[in-house]
Amino acid sequence: MPSSADQDRPAPILLQSLALPDPAICGESDLYLHRDPRVTLDLDAGELQFLEGGTAWFDGYMTLFNLGLWTRACHLGGLALRLEGEGEVALQIWRERFSGDMEILVERLVTLTPEGGEVDLGRALGGTPETGLPEMDGLLKLRLMAREKARLTGGDYIATDTAPAREVSLGVAITTFRREAEVAATAARMAAFLDREGEALGAKVHLHVIDNGGTAVISDHPHVTRVENPNLGGAGGFARGLALAQDGGFSHCLFMDDDASFQMENLTRTIAFLRLARSGKAAVSGAMVSEACKWRMWENGSVFNQVCRPQFVGTDLRFPPAVTEMELAAARPKPEGFYAGWWFFAFPVAEVRAFPFPFFVRGDDISFSLAHEFDTMTLSGVVSFQEDFSAKESPLTLYLDLRNHLHQHLVHPDLEIGAMGTIKVAMRFILRSVVRMHYDSAEAQLEAWEDVMRGPGFFAENADMSVRRPQISALARGEAWREVVPLGPGEPARPGAIKTQLMKFTLNGHLVPFFARFGGETAVPARDRGLIWPVWGQRAARFYDGTGRRGYEVRHDKTRFIAIMRRAARLALRWRRAYPELRDAHRAGYAEMAARPFWETRFGSGPGAARTAANATAAE
Repeated sequence: MPSSADQDRPAPILLQSLALPDPAICGESDLYLHRDPRVTLDLDAGELQFLEGGTAWFDGYMTLFNLGLWTRACHLGGLALRLEGEGEVALQIWRERFSGDMEILVERLVTLTPEGGEVDLGRALGGTPETGLPEMDGLLKLRLMAREKARLTGGDYIATDTAPAREVSLGVAITTFRREAEVAATAARMAAFLDREGEALGAKVHLHVIDNGGTAVISDHPHVTRVENPNLGGAGGFARGLALAQDGGFSHCLFMDDDASFQMENLTRTIAFLRLARSGKAAVSGAMVSEACKWRMWENGSVFNQVCRPQFVGTDLRFPPAVTEMELAAARPKPEGFYAGWWFFAFPVAEVRAFPFPFFVRGDDISFSLAHEFDTMTLSGVVSFQEDFSAKESPLTLYLDLRNHLHQHLVHPDLEIGAMGTIKVAMRFILRSVVRMHYDSAEAQLEAWEDVMRGPGFFAENADMSVRRPQISALARGEAWREVVPLGPGEPARPGAIKTQLMKFTLNGHLVPFFARFGGETAVPARDRGLIWPVWGQRAARFYDGTGRRGYEVRHDKTRFIAIMRRAARLALRWRRAYPELRDAHRAGYAEMAARPFWETRFGSGPGAARTAANATAAE
């Protein structure tokens, strides 16, 4: 019979699991662990099978434990490793404070059992029952070597002897527009997870599928509600999700994209972090990895400073030293202008001071983060896999990008860079399109500049973009994807330093007479079409997808170049004269539009929206 002291001890809290690959999400095993040939990864059984002497290293992005981040940001009374399986293994746990600096904390023989056993780490880390774990640097990594034939069926890092945790309830919002299969699959996986593991999470979780297209078919479930919404873009969909979280009394809200796939481990780690966080402003920003290259980081948070600067873009997540560098940085304070992408972003509802601004899409997540003082962290392994932004690039998305960049600098005082500074931002966007011969995109960006000059009323009148969106999309004449003659193998060669500088100074030949006669021609894969170097010195470029059968071609055109630059110069003069009035008007408009009353007048305009909202609230 347990003693009264045992009964008084706080229940352990699961912080993170030794996750294994899920082929439906990510099958890159090196993101999780490294192993020798005597260790088999049986994904059907969800276990590792060891022959005698087989060794596995849990040092990957998905399985390392960021000790520095958790001890600095959270209250941890103690820490333990729980392992389940069969057979005897030699366990080694080491702490890495910088790449290559390895300190062994625990080394012992462990007999794995199906019921599971715990290895206490608190004492090795200098913790005591009275003070808990101290704040410290470093990452924890694990090695298992089988002394006999063995199986590892599960493993977890758990917080022990932790003071009563914060009460967390999570209102999850997925905004979708006619991605019926994807959002239905995500809702089904989340419902199954909550049925299976919901009680262990220690938090109430409810998913609201905000259906902007009115076409999603979501199975009935106590933890899932479909909410029909007018097509107000991601901004309007997430504004609806935030309103539902407020009305439902949720402590936290989680925004997720409909085209993002993720392992449910995301929820386990996020909820544990929010329950134990020292700060009531704690928020979690999930990383994003491209579906096309699941071992390369696309963005582990981002910084906005005149342009968006994704953090740790290109990091090879299969390579432990690169992951170590990234994760050690994650425990340090975030740079000024840090923001979270809405493919996965959890934040405290009580700290919300503004609703999303009606950008429709692109820029709403930047604006939301900059308007709040959340203590935002990234957690290892909390990641979404989805189509990257280069694959989505079009004249419309570039129109939306420039529009929101100018707006951010107008409305957020900390980003004030004046008339000339914002003109440079606009010109940088336009020139990037011009040198890549993407004249359709440059013309769309000129439209964006003009629309911002129309004042904040433009955003209010075009919250659903039903009129403006097809007008901008119609500009994509030469840049529209179509069937093309299949291409043979080949990649563009990176130009040398001299050629690169020459092309920069001449705007890729646009300032050179008769360049269209002697420039080269190239073919560029879609994954590289956001880059400039593949088109340096080229008079024509064909961009093609992974099949090589769809693409589009752009060609050097001085006439369009001159027309675009003349129009840009006229806009720059207008902008400079009108800047003080524009800035003041946009700031006043932001206060009015980034607010719940603004959105409430629009939520009820869709068929069945009011009825579905009432049902969703009642479901809580």
